[in-house]
Amino acid sequence: MQFTELVSPELSDLLAARGILEASPIQEQTLPFTLQGRDLIGRARTGTGKTLAFALPILSKLTPSRERGRSPRAIIMAPTRELAKQVSEEFSKSGPGFEILTIYGGAAYGPQEKALMRGVDIVVGTPGRIIDHIERGNLRLDDVQFAVLDEADEMLSVGFAEAIESILAATPKERQTLLFSATIPDGLARLARNYLDNPLTVDLVGESRMQAATSVEHLKIRAGRTRTRLLADLLTIYNPERAIIFTRTKREVDELAMELIHRGLEAEALHGDLAQSQRERALGAFRAGRVRVLVATDVAARGLDIPEVDLVVQYHLPQDPESYVHRSGRTGRAGRTGTAIVLYGDRELRDLRNLEHATGVHFQERGHPTPKEVRDASSRAAADQVRSVEAQYAEPFQAEAERLFSELGLEALSRALARISGATQPTRSVSLLSGEEGVVAVMLEGNRMSVPRTVALIARSTNIESRNLGKVRLSQSGNAAVADVPAEVAQQLLKLSPLDGEVEVSIPDELPELQEVRERQGGFRDRDGGGRGRSYGNSGGGGYQGNRGGGSRDGGNRSSRFGGQGRDSGSRDSGRGRSDFSDREFRPRDDERR
Repeated sequence: MQFTELVSPELSDLLAARGILEASPIQEQTLPFTLQGRDLIGRARTGTGKTLAFALPILSKLTPSRERGRSPRAIIMAPTRELAKQVSEEFSKSGPGFEILTIYGGAAYGPQEKALMRGVDIVVGTPGRIIDHIERGNLRLDDVQFAVLDEADEMLSVGFAEAIESILAATPKERQTLLFSATIPDGLARLARNYLDNPLTVDLVGESRMQAATSVEHLKIRAGRTRTRLLADLLTIYNPERAIIFTRTKREVDELAMELIHRGLEAEALHGDLAQSQRERALGAFRAGRVRVLVATDVAARGLDIPEVDLVVQYHLPQDPESYVHRSGRTGRAGRTGTAIVLYGDRELRDLRNLEHATGVHFQERGHPTPKEVRDASSRAAADQVRSVEAQYAEPFQAEAERLFSELGLEALSRALARISGATQPTRSVSLLSGEEGVVAVMLEGNRMSVPRTVALIARSTNIESRNLGKVRLSQSGNAAVADVPAEVAQQLLKLSPLDGEVEVSIPDELPELQEVRERQGGFRDRDGGGRGRSYGNSGGGGYQGNRGGGSRDGGNRSSRFGGQGRDSGSRDSGRGRSDFSDREFRPRDDERR
């Protein structure tokens, strides 16, 4: 439906000047009712045009005022300062005659207080700072005609429930209240019952299991201990216009952004401990395309409206299904398609299946990028950089280029591309099987392959101790096995092939379809017997170590996230003395840690 059929000619002309002609589904289904004054609960995924859905009714009914000291007639609450600023920008573009004030924590009180004293028409802010101004006597809500809760579920999840209720209680009961949220948890439903008047519900999500965006390709990649290397390779081969990497902690955000920079990938960090000026600089660089990778915590990036994001990587499994829905919703927006990748470990298979069940997403398995894929992508990116240099800037280098070409011929250009892509020293081998650096995945092909036979063949042929082997996985056909071995052992095996006169050894460019890792019995529990923690390998020395089976020290069940059932624990001595090679992870020796 066209906006000319929904709003006034003045508003539709303003939207048309911005290239906005057709209403999105959430706008089309809510505007006929909100323009009549109905309270509303709008449920829609991120990136569907919710801001205009609540901005247009407000701008349609209010008229700009120049009265000094006037109180706001509309109050909009948002969970983060970034989202509050984006909402304000939308109001300013669609209603240029209105005085709009954005208030949020981390900014000085003085300018906000002065603006409130002069008088404003619309206030957009975070609940915490709004409460601060109310308690200081700077902000009165007696004249509010419209109250809006944007990303309401997120505001409740970060502890704003009490502040929201206090703010709504300070407004007149005759106001129109609009609540927009991707999910409706119990606390939000209770708030709606108490503060909305016979609201209409428009639900574009429904109760179907598929909550994540359908415009997004959802991928899963089994990650080893070298997640950063895997992430860098993914960014290289996807070469996104913009990518957001989500991780758990503020410290990890800083460290990961710095590591990506060291690997030649320009990145910015975004988290709550940064000063507002730093956050704005990071987001400004990301939006402008000067930096293509944003590493962020979940809360800091919620509500960001950046349509050009075409890749989202979740560095760890999210803590709950809602987080996955919100994170993956950062891409595939505004009619674009996108890719969302989640990295997971072998011990997170159950959690991953529970996430699939809770969100309705079927994750497609993607293998680790092969060295050839990374080299080819690096070459193409370097070549594109060369092509992008305008002739006028290349002219001063012409004479030196001719000398290089006379000395080296075409190799001069190859070396230049290698230098641009950072390929100036040998790269460490990376296993296709586990993604671990310093090891190689070798494939053994023969009849009736099994894990014990594979281990025995490798150990007997190279004199390597079995405890120094990495993961071993069987192909679906049962006629091949893939094993992680040190690089020097891989070369020995190639020279000795065929082993026992019948088992061929090769280093594959891509893996065959592998059998699923069997679920191990036994839980991984915290010291106090709780079910929060997960085990990521044994403590101790180097080599290729794996958990040698058995249950938790105290028995009991391990609770699983996303509502799944816990694992039954085995007995204390279950499986003792037997290694599960499919579950092993490479652990660097002490000299490799430094």
